[in-house]
Amino acid sequence: MPPVIRGRARRRSSGRSASTRMALPALEAPERDRLTALPDDLLHRILGFVGPRLAVGQCSLLSRRWRHLWASMPSVTLDESVSREFGNLLFLLREDAKLHTFCLRSSDDEENDDENNFVYQRRWLRHVMSRGVRVLMITLHSSSYRGLSGWELPDCVFNCATVETIDLSVTSPWELVISPKSVCLPRLKKLRLDYVNLSDSSVVEKLNSGCPALEHLDLARCGLAQSRISSDTLKILSITACAYEEIHIFAPNVVSLRLNVAGRVKLDSMPSLMSAWVNISGDGENHLASDEHDFLNALCNAQHLELLRFDLLLQDMMENPATEGPTFGELNSLYLGEWLITDFYQPFAYFLNRAPNLVSLTLDQWKVCEENNGKVPRLLSTRKEHNYKLNLAPALSTGLEKLRFRISKGGDAGEFSKMRRLLKEKTKPEETEVIWF
Repeated sequence: MPPVIRGRARRRSSGRSASTRMALPALEAPERDRLTALPDDLLHRILGFVGPRLAVGQCSLLSRRWRHLWASMPSVTLDESVSREFGNLLFLLREDAKLHTFCLRSSDDEENDDENNFVYQRRWLRHVMSRGVRVLMITLHSSSYRGLSGWELPDCVFNCATVETIDLSVTSPWELVISPKSVCLPRLKKLRLDYVNLSDSSVVEKLNSGCPALEHLDLARCGLAQSRISSDTLKILSITACAYEEIHIFAPNVVSLRLNVAGRVKLDSMPSLMSAWVNISGDGENHLASDEHDFLNALCNAQHLELLRFDLLLQDMMENPATEGPTFGELNSLYLGEWLITDFYQPFAYFLNRAPNLVSLTLDQWKVCEENNGKVPRLLSTRKEHNYKLNLAPALSTGLEKLRFRISKGGDAGEFSKMRRLLKEKTKPEETEVIWF
């Protein structure tokens, strides 16, 4: 029988001290998938940048969570590269998922004679308008000989209880004619139309009555003919590069106005106006609607005015004299853009006599050239002899903080020196800046 040895067993020394053993690093846990751990709204935003094909295809293979992530995306963009089958399947597999934003970009060319090119896209529009869409963006382009004659938007685009923003733009040489049977957009806040024909005045009337919550209206390169824009809710109004005979604007709560005066214009009072940009285009035709002399009265509450070729409008007003012009008591920043040095005299004399709180005055030749793509109008204002000394009321001719010029080197240097000297004498600005181009 082997002897029994009592006592503690001795451990074999590893040759390392306790402090050394304590310093050994622990095994690192495997790195987790941080991308997959992101919340759904961020992942949806990431998928929005890769396009529908990649989102449905390669991205769905990244992990089990990504497999059906595309089906709940709140934003969908479909362009001309997406086939009819793919688009139909996409909406079919989304089932009843809510849709916040839908962007449709459609185009054809002369080689594509398929007249049904836009048919299935109209079906997509009908589908998304029934899925609670909030933002709708449509861009159309046609380079074929048919133009946009067959691209009729479904009436559901103009009759939707959920949509808040509509952006409809055309990039082809042809305008898109819209003629909805009715307009009912109770939650629409922003409407932007680019190169759309609204020459049927009944369409504008339908938009006036069918958009009771509209706050932002942007019309660019549109045909308006004779139209009346009327809204108590509008805060931002932009009408640029549009063709029209006469427009009447009633928008008492507008805060920001951007207007190309291309025909006869009638403006009703805008007591909430803070800033306005007005470009007087044309070659000297009358810009005031018949029996309308309150154009400037509508602008008199603005704090910032930017007026291009305003001398033309003053000539119209002199041909049809009315009562004494309004006082611009809130105006503190005035920008005037003209073609010729001599065209500045009448506009700044008009305002310096009517703007007691003016702080900044800018006279610029550059932006008029820029706005007209460098094309000089056929009929420029004739050189006028300003023999009169500017009759500025003493109380209104001082207090200017900044006087700024941006003048062409090819202009009349002698006339500019004369005008600059006269203005500095009358306004006594604290700071004067001259920029040559």
